[in-house]
Amino acid sequence: MKIIGLMGGVGSGKSTVADILEKKYGAHLIITDDIAKKLYEKGEEGYQLIVSCFGNEILSENGEINRKKLSEIVFADKEKLKKLNSFIHPLVMEYVIEEIEKIKVANENKTKEQQVPYIVIETALLIEAGYRDLCDTVWYVAIDEEVRKQRLMNIRGYSEEKIDAILKNQMSDKDFSDNCDRILYNNGELYDLEKEIQFLLV
Repeated sequence: MKIIGLMGGVGSGKSTVADILEKKYGAHLIITDDIAKKLYEKGEEGYQLIVSCFGNEILSENGEINRKKLSEIVFADKEKLKKLNSFIHPLVMEYVIEEIEKIKVANENKTKEQQVPYIVIETALLIEAGYRDLCDTVWYVAIDEEVRKQRLMNIRGYSEEKIDAILKNQMSDKDFSDNCDRILYNNGELYDLEKEIQFLLV
């Protein structure tokens, strides 16, 4: 079983690559953003830490964390984003390690054909959060800035100002490239991306 770390900036197409790996190649996905969302829920340790740090003004009427309001705060202030990550990342990492161990144990009791061939850790902050050491290989999903902006505006409805604010808080293309083993270019059609994935898995 191989563990693939999948990284890339917002709108790069990480989720599309992960989806292809799951559906075509039987990979087990670990999506750190989904894990973090669970930690934001009432009663979770992450919820308590976030509210203690950012106050009740980030809560909606039903007492849940308003993620949109929180993201607006942290993406406008690097120090606040760093603070949020400092207590959410270790909790997510703990969950990821437990999940990997469960799959390894389950694989031991299966035939080769039944085993999970790949675990894919999809995360925007693979290097910063320390996932590099867990991975056998790290893939970077790269995309030209203009293509990324167009997709974010068309698909997610982001304004150009919001996109620029998010990108300022992310690693540069050079930093991503310097910290990966393979690069997938996602400027073209889905078919092109699928061919690149197939090539990397050979």
